[in-house]
Amino acid sequence: MPRLAYRFSLAACAILLPLGAQASTHLGLYLKTYYTDYLVVKDCSDQHHLSPDDVAKAKDALSKIEAYYVHRDPEINKDKLMKLAIANKAAAYKIMRETQKVDAGVYCRSTLNDLKSKLHDIETDATAKKSGS
Repeated sequence: MPRLAYRFSLAACAILLPLGAQASTHLGLYLKTYYTDYLVVKDCSDQHHLSPDDVAKAKDALSKIEAYYVHRDPEINKDKLMKLAIANKAAAYKIMRETQKVDAGVYCRSTLNDLKSKLHDIETDATAKKSGS
């Protein structure tokens, strides 16, 4: 009987290991999305759709978002994710140009709001954890 229990525990570990790796990958994908958003905000400022103050707010938000995700998974490869974000940024602009249904200014503002919204969510979660909720 102990041998059977050992096999079941071994099988459970084999199932849980990929799930842990998958969670790590998912966190990296989320962070990559926010890197892409930041790059878009920077480009929007260069195109005069957003102000330098907006870029500063986005940079501050990104640094806090990055800290949040890296704290949750210290093995996140930020350099690799940034390279992927650069490719995603190019794809996002290509889609926007091809559809011609999205105004660049609206797209820029929306992207900035995504970063600020995520930061708000992180800060709200941190406040709830501190207060014991």
